[in-house]
Amino acid sequence: MQQSQRAEYNHALEYAIQQANELKLPVHVFFGLTDDYPEANLRHYTFMLEGLRETQAALAARGIAMAVQKGGPVSVAVKASRQAALLVCDRGYLRHQKRWRRQVSEAAPCRVVHIETDVVAPVEAVAGKREVAARTLRPKIHHQLGKYLVEMIETKVVRRSAPTEPTGVDLSDLEGTLR
Repeated sequence: MQQSQRAEYNHALEYAIQQANELKLPVHVFFGLTDDYPEANLRHYTFMLEGLRETQAALAARGIAMAVQKGGPVSVAVKASRQAALLVCDRGYLRHQKRWRRQVSEAAPCRVVHIETDVVAPVEAVAGKREVAARTLRPKIHHQLGKYLVEMIETKVVRRSAPTEPTGVDLSDLEGTLR
């Protein structure tokens, strides 16, 4: 859950739950906490960690364990995939996010699926080329709304996951984590 750090309205999470239910397996969520995210500062990290703490609690209420692990997103995801039947990644469009997902896909020992969850319509479905202005992009998005703008129904978790090991980052101590 690197890009779409939320427990609600998260297509990647719902897909992961559906797949886990079919396989009769639990879902585990991982986040790689790196201390050198491009252009991030202490305020960014504080806001993000507060949000991750809320997300972790919301996931726990649904029966899903979430671990925030110190380390790069690629190493955290690949390590988690060693014990996974399937690795579901949210989609990222920035150069480093694309690189991370490509590296994870190449290194993971299980199948890796990328799910779009941060835009109304997939970029590839809307524009076949780089758009130069919002005025040219908006009509293309509006044309696709009927196909992609559908109500998201939360999937019931069939098999609850056990709490993760306490080796991850303790989100109850944000000051210590930020130090």
